[in-house]
Amino acid sequence: MAFRIFTNKFVRIVSHIRIRNFSSAREDTDKLNAATKYCSDLVKKHDRENFIISVFYPKHLNNVFLAIRAFDIELAMIRYSVSNPQIGRMRMQFWRDAIDNTFQGRPPQQPIARILHSSLETCQLSPLFFKRIIDEREASLNDPPYITTKDLESYGENTASCLLYLHLESLGIKDMQADHAASHVGKAIGIIKILRGFSYSVGKRRISLPSEITAKYNISQEEIFRSGPVKGLEDAIFEVATLANDHLLTARTFLPNIPNKALPALLLAVISLCFLFQ
Repeated sequence: MAFRIFTNKFVRIVSHIRIRNFSSAREDTDKLNAATKYCSDLVKKHDRENFIISVFYPKHLNNVFLAIRAFDIELAMIRYSVSNPQIGRMRMQFWRDAIDNTFQGRPPQQPIARILHSSLETCQLSPLFFKRIIDEREASLNDPPYITTKDLESYGENTASCLLYLHLESLGIKDMQADHAASHVGKAIGIIKILRGFSYSVGKRRISLPSEITAKYNISQEEIFRSGPVKGLEDAIFEVATLANDHLLTARTFLPNIPNKALPALLLAVISLCFLFQ
């Protein structure tokens, strides 16, 4: 009798543990699905091009791709959503801490961090690339002028290229040729983003072209602010666009030696090229 009572009690305990574990696993799955939807909605709203590209990723890595892109969107939006740079720096520090804690196994209750943490079981992502993006985004809070074209390239390397490095890592790619291609594609993307946002920058009384280029073509910033397009502006923009195109052409030379599974990470180069030929 005592043995039967013990057995029944043991069975109830085991059943309770199973139910609790199942409920916990179900809750974790629901939270991960909600986090994926958050990232997907954010990318769809603010980065339509990469939202389209996400369908070319392996299905089991789609949420990682979206989380990386959502991370960059969150950082980029800080600049336009704060009243002063100091508040922006505080938000950037939140993301530094979030990345540190996520990679140490203590992710904050934040959708992007939740997905990144879950992906670390299968993807070897480097926190260094996330931090380089944060540093570059923080540096842009004060709208520092670009002095040379090297400054434009540095911006592209520390933002778009780092994102591509992360995408390559998520795909399990460790290939020097792919890294070189990603570096050039990222620089091109960064430069093209500057060009695409030129009209917006002018509206904010800021010229995003490097000062060495505006000086070369004798372009007066005040004249642009007062009168719009001025003599030499078209040539200046063309020179900067040519620099982006040169990076895309260089990236193309690496393609024959790049693993096919790396190609989804570089698809944005195609969209960038289309913009240059508009």
